Amino acid sequence: MVFRQSATDADNHSVAKMAALYVQDQIEFSPQWQAIVGVRYDRFEADLLNHRNGTSLSSTDDLVSPRAGLIYKPQENVSVYASYTIAYVPRVGEQLASLTASNRALDPEKFTNREVGLKWDLNERLSATAAVYRLDRTNVAITDPNNPAQSLLVDGQRIQGVELGLAGQVTDAWQMMAGYAYQDGEVQTPGAQDGNELGQVPKNSFSLWNRYDFTPQWGAGLGVIYQDEVYVSTDNAVVLPSFTRVDAAVFYTINPGVRLQLNVENLFNEEYFASAHSNNNILPGSPRAVRLGVNFRF
Repeated sequence: MVFRQSATDADNHSVAKMAALYVQDQIEFSPQWQAIVGVRYDRFEADLLNHRNGTSLSSTDDLVSPRAGLIYKPQENVSVYASYTIAYVPRVGEQLASLTASNRALDPEKFTNREVGLKWDLNERLSATAAVYRLDRTNVAITDPNNPAQSLLVDGQRIQGVELGLAGQVTDAWQMMAGYAYQDGEVQTPGAQDGNELGQVPKNSFSLWNRYDFTPQWGAGLGVIYQDEVYVSTDNAVVLPSFTRVDAAVFYTINPGVRLQLNVENLFNEEYFASAHSNNNILPGSPRAVRLGVNFRF
């Protein structure tokens, strides 16, 4: 696969070319034991002309990303797995403009993930999942918390966490999806920020969505999202407060091919901050928003 992309704005002109090849195999040793092994090769070429200062930058990466996993099924409805993956994100576009070759800007970000998890089918319609993971990132480009037009490189970041999930049909009429995540994110770079918490990584987050069909035509949904307070950036100077948001929906099926759907985001018009680009560029969450959609099935 080969892909070429070009983009131009008032400040920069960039061209990127990508080619990729991958192979993966799933091996069954026995009814209880399986393995997944694979590898992906990417060649990424990027050229940037910075109209602001007349400089040109080029970057070429030959990246090999392995993947391996082991699955154990002690019984038919239970799977235990362990996985190890490496992935890369090359520099492109404005990242090349905001960094320089002298500070390793041309090296890609590297992600190394280790994960152990469980999937348990409680019955034919309801499944539970659990996972413990550790994600290490190196050569990370982050937005300068005091200058959104510039990026900074940090040697390392680590996120460790636990994720729990439950999804499926509780009854014939009641569908439910619930998820909880605990994350501990830390800067691992010698210097003033070493040991600081990562920006916009909540320690605790939770989501729950329910749909109940009262009749074959009418149904309603109700959900809640919670997120802990977070730091905006790795300097840990500005905090976004925690928030809880409630969403709702109503469904009406006109016939098997046409369905109306009314969604209400932020039902109680909660004031909250959704995210931030830097310490002085903070984005508020949407006020109450109502959308009406029509779904056609042919």
